[in-house]
Amino acid sequence: RLNWLFKSSVQTIGEEQVQNPYTELLVLKGHQDIVRFLVQIDDYRFASAGDDGIIFLWNAQSGEKLFELHGHTHKITAIAPFFSSDASDENSHLILTASADRTVIVWDCTTGRQVQKVSCFHSTVKCLTVLQRLDVWLSGGSDLCVWNRKLDLLCKTSHLTDAGKNVNDSL
Repeated sequence: RLNWLFKSSVQTIGEEQVQNPYTELLVLKGHQDIVRFLVQIDDYRFASAGDDGIIFLWNAQSGEKLFELHGHTHKITAIAPFFSSDASDENSHLILTASADRTVIVWDCTTGRQVQKVSCFHSTVKCLTVLQRLDVWLSGGSDLCVWNRKLDLLCKTSHLTDAGKNVNDSL
């Protein structure tokens, strides 16, 4: 559950006494397990994700649940918003999610639909980041990968372990 504060207009109660501008507390219901990620999509929406493997898109002003995104079979391990400025994409907002199921899914935040799924990873993807100006995104786990918007793999490292050593070096 997420607790959400709604800000109302500030009202003056007397000459200099101001009422608390946060007047309503609402519990945002949806997740069945720990929420580990909250990311801003734009000025009006945010996403939450966690150990239940579900991603929720919320209206940041009203607290309304906009979409419930299902596609992962294990907990969410990373999430990153990806703004598309392509003329063909009509300035859509995308979101990337990684999971312990060794997949990354690209979601359309306008429709709530899954755009594409990548499942070629050797281990859990533990981090995602977007390099907006280069129009690429990176995934990190046992491999460090660089991807373009079309999900073409541009570059990939060899297998790494948590100790930072190449898996092949320990054989």
